[in-house]
Amino acid sequence: MANNNMMNRMPRRNDNNQNNTACADLLKAIMEADFFAQDLKLYLDTHPDDEKAIMMFREAVKQSNACKAAFEESFYPLTAHSAGKDGEWDWLCGAFPPQS
Repeated sequence: MANNNMMNRMPRRNDNNQNNTACADLLKAIMEADFFAQDLKLYLDTHPDDEKAIMMFREAVKQSNACKAAFEESFYPLTAHSAGKDGEWDWLCGAFPPQS
């Protein structure tokens, strides 16, 4: 039996196209932030004292975490680790994978 929290995260049929677009937009934002953070991390391997790069890296990680949290709140868990935070196993709850 699904609890109310899981039911609230499931997309409604009428909003399918809008949900697919929002889902794709958030996934793109996650990928961009993760790529930027990874690129900065590689740069910092050779420039560990670059304060501006360190601040940019921290901001990219914050942005990535915020996008992931927004995505998981609206759609479905991105990893097995983030599934079941509410005590329920809801890995496949929501629109998975996004349909275009």
